[in-house]
Amino acid sequence: MKKIFVIILAVSAFMASCSSPYYPEYVRVVSLGASTSNLICENTEDYCSLSVISNVEYDATLISGTEWLSFADTDATSIKSSGNGILEFKHLQNNNVKRVAHLVLSADARRDTIRIKQKGRFEEFLEVHADDQSMFSLEEGTRMPVAWEGGDISVRLRTTCLDHQLSGWASDNTVVSNFRFENGVFTFNVAANDEQQPRIVTIQVSYIDGWEDKQILEFSIRQNYLESSQKDDE
Repeated sequence: MKKIFVIILAVSAFMASCSSPYYPEYVRVVSLGASTSNLICENTEDYCSLSVISNVEYDATLISGTEWLSFADTDATSIKSSGNGILEFKHLQNNNVKRVAHLVLSADARRDTIRIKQKGRFEEFLEVHADDQSMFSLEEGTRMPVAWEGGDISVRLRTTCLDHQLSGWASDNTVVSNFRFENGVFTFNVAANDEQQPRIVTIQVSYIDGWEDKQILEFSIRQNYLESSQKDDE
């Protein structure tokens, strides 16, 4: 009889401990996500779909791209759904370069952003214009020889970008600076080389493409110095 009484006390103590602040009640874990964070669709007018995994009710909201993308069979920019399932979208034809829309899935404290990318009718590009490629050394590929005096240097670009979409960068902005873009011409300033050796600086021209990825055109300059220039003249 004593043994039974001891067992009852032990069980009672265990149950009491589970209801104490040290053993909180079961809290449901919210599960919400998509099969991909980057959904790609064709440039033609068509439908695309996204698989969603969830164990709760959630909101699906298009926060950008609504001028060409919508939920299928509705003009709403936000819908409610629940559980595992598939979201259907309708996209218009894209006669321009690639573009992106943003979809947000949210429930309680969970928030996931998915990029819905649409291909373009033609590709973006950024390169040195064929007529200016002779400015670069044939032996060293994309390296441009520059005189020790420096000064403003202009390079014509072939690109689908507008001037304001382009930006310049140099590995040493005390040597190369003052980047300008005007009518597809990239101009930068090179300081005079007062050192006793040639110097090499990497230059980048970049832009953010329609899918929000950074595209880079890279080349370098090799600047001579005064003493070697005088020897060349002799």
